[in-house]
Amino acid sequence: MKKISLFFVTALAVLTVSCDKDFESINQSPNDSQVTDPNLLLASTIISTQNVMYNAQVGGDMGLCWAQHWSKVQYNDEEKYIPRRALMNSVWTSMYASVIGEAKAAYVLAGDKGNTNLQAAALVMQANAFQILTDVFGPVPFVEAGVPGNFKPAYDSQEDVYDGIIALLDEAEMLFASGEGDLTVSSDLLYGGDVTKWRKLAASLKLKALMRISKVRNVSADVQALVDSGMLMSSNDDSAQLAYTASQPDANPIYETIVYSTRKEYKMSSVLIGMLNSLNDPRLPVFAQVNNSGVYVGNTPGIEDSSNYNAYSSPGTFYLNPELPGVMLSYAQVELYLAEAINEGIITGTLADARAHYVNGINANFEFNELSASPAYTGSASVDFSTQAEAREKIATQMWLALYGQGIEAWTEWRRTGYPALSPVQNAAISAIPRRFYYSTDEQNFNQASYAAAVATLDQGDTMLSKVWWMN
Repeated sequence: MKKISLFFVTALAVLTVSCDKDFESINQSPNDSQVTDPNLLLASTIISTQNVMYNAQVGGDMGLCWAQHWSKVQYNDEEKYIPRRALMNSVWTSMYASVIGEAKAAYVLAGDKGNTNLQAAALVMQANAFQILTDVFGPVPFVEAGVPGNFKPAYDSQEDVYDGIIALLDEAEMLFASGEGDLTVSSDLLYGGDVTKWRKLAASLKLKALMRISKVRNVSADVQALVDSGMLMSSNDDSAQLAYTASQPDANPIYETIVYSTRKEYKMSSVLIGMLNSLNDPRLPVFAQVNNSGVYVGNTPGIEDSSNYNAYSSPGTFYLNPELPGVMLSYAQVELYLAEAINEGIITGTLADARAHYVNGINANFEFNELSASPAYTGSASVDFSTQAEAREKIATQMWLALYGQGIEAWTEWRRTGYPALSPVQNAAISAIPRRFYYSTDEQNFNQASYAAAVATLDQGDTMLSKVWWMN
């Protein structure tokens, strides 16, 4: 993948950390954008998306900690399911104002120029943002989102939002197929102007969306059509990831928080360390550092031990690198979805076919972590499988491992599959691992009727215990 400098678009990529202002910008007309080059708007949507997902207080405290990859030995309220509402608000505001709004503007401006490829990329970024939103909140505005003059948009059901996401990706494929116009190399921060890879991303995001809802809807025909199209990612070169730089303010947000801002309370979870040890997994020294005694020790999730920081393993130096890529979707994830799809009978194939995709997914993640493929690992009794039931758990567990570093996505996939078996952390404020985010407080204050209608559809109201649609 080409590495594209972020410096020229830094000003476009500021992550909002509070929702106490700029409410109306969430639903402003896309045509009001002050940036007239749709390529720059595309760059802005990419940076804004990944800065939200890799923000250590969002993707770390409420992603990696809730997935029990990380644990915090101090300042661990979020880990104990006592979130700061402003952090949840920031996801809502950033996705609507900085991603969806800018992507809609890019779509219109690119259309004026007859650039269907850029229009398609803008639709892909919208689809990705809407999926993040509905997966963490539940019902959200979709049809009326960004409609000029509508500051109180109605919420759409999660089923309807997913239908809309899939429709956006289908429209993107149609536009890519027409092949008009170029993506500016310096502005395309994912693929450096390679339209073919964008087309693969659109198809692979559609696969992710379909697999996300596969327990509540029959998606067999659609998934099989994607496989037959030959348009899914086929190597790590196809992975969608933002290349961060070595210095502020364009370094990976995890580095900026833990290293640059010296927030040393972020440690490894004993759950993840235990899993890696039980599998004799070669990724352990990449995911984690040894403690002051030279061994890998994770903190028990939910337990504070601020007097003994150095007794616990910190995240690995690979994941504290300022240039750690911000992964939007990986080839490894695609392969593990295909393994699951075959194992669950969603698409045709044998258990051996499922295993082939499973091994591809593991090897792809090894490669991302700068490790060589390990037949001894994938062939070991603790990793290999011989029955559908065994495969179900092991495929999901390897997905959980492959999503290390991608906190919100790791937590979301765990919510979908339930593997590995996790229990609420020690001293938890609620009875279960959170199933969703609270809605934005701005929505409660300024869009009360739409907010109340959406909350009424949730099984336990606007709480973190309400299940999103696709959960079991």
